Amino acid sequence: MSKTLEELAQIEVSQLLTKQGSKFDPKDPSSKALGFLKDTGQYEVAVSSGRKVGIITVRNLLGVEQPQNTKIESIWDQVGEAQMEDPILVISDIMLTNNVRALPVISNDTIIGIISQTNIIEEMSKVSALREFKSRDILRTSPITMKPEEGIAQARRIMLDKGISHLPIVENGKIKGVVTAEHIVHNFITPSSKTTRGDRAGAKVSRFPGQVSAIMDYQPCILNIKSNVYDVAKELTRKGKSACLMVDDNENLIGIITPKELLSVITATKPETSLPVYIVGLTDEDFLERSIAENKVRRTVNKSLKIHPDISEVRINVKKQSVGGERTRYQLTARALGPSTSFQAKYEDWGLMESFDGVCDALDKTLRRAKKEPQKGPRRGRRRRNPQMKR
Repeated sequence: MSKTLEELAQIEVSQLLTKQGSKFDPKDPSSKALGFLKDTGQYEVAVSSGRKVGIITVRNLLGVEQPQNTKIESIWDQVGEAQMEDPILVISDIMLTNNVRALPVISNDTIIGIISQTNIIEEMSKVSALREFKSRDILRTSPITMKPEEGIAQARRIMLDKGISHLPIVENGKIKGVVTAEHIVHNFITPSSKTTRGDRAGAKVSRFPGQVSAIMDYQPCILNIKSNVYDVAKELTRKGKSACLMVDDNENLIGIITPKELLSVITATKPETSLPVYIVGLTDEDFLERSIAENKVRRTVNKSLKIHPDISEVRINVKKQSVGGERTRYQLTARALGPSTSFQAKYEDWGLMESFDGVCDALDKTLRRAKKEPQKGPRRGRRRRNPQMKR
């Protein structure tokens, strides 16, 4: 019997991840990761150093001209991590919130693989209940297009400026193909493991000559807008593509569906309310880190809500303790609060995300150790909301 959408959303990461033994250090040159991705045909690979974890993708490499001289730490996505027991609903939400396509999977403080949008789309292709959802309701309309004779350098610039990875190639209103970031990276950026005559490994690529017609995919995934979400997931999986171009009955391009749009169907099942997490002490420049950190904290406390169901919010106070060169030391205090409950944990470290990892571990241990007994007695008096507190 086919799964329902709700059952799909609750599938655990452990059932879908791609096991991957290889990983790189942020200090490695990006050419090493590029060589690995090109040789294996994979789109992303894990990166870790101490408590720092993340991924580097083919898309990250699009703006690199000297991979041998560009360290991974300057372009990688430090996106947090997934746990084996995390449901796909949570992972999809993290991916969409942080605009990433994959997360490293952690078990016993070790990266054991990656969970990607592709893994999730493959599972969606098995859920016939998705026939109930129309593709026209999720497609992105009026995508940027190019003509076959336009330049590859222009395509690359558009992708970098607009933050996209796919450009449909159209002539006289009809689709001729699609060019992707992957096409450009693998055709024009040279990894250290691949040296060709006349080229030095990692040499600067100052130009991206030629027309997009020379590298585009002439057999893209194309479906009519009357198709449903199940059709799109199934066709993307069958053809191994990363985007589906949607056309009308006259085969004119109407829109595009990427894994992001498909994942939005899963996240639509998320309950409207979630545990409030308030972080005080982060600046506007830390917006991306704030989103990742909130998800880390929320997931940590959610795991203990069965033991401590009266927890109604979490507050994190962030203090910059000292600055040394380019590095900042952070002191974090986490408090999980309820009408008659207060649990506290502290942690400090160099680096913001390392500090959040540490305080989440400390809070998790505190909640588990306390079981159903709170650390402190009931708080007296009516709590006032801090007007400077940001969610």
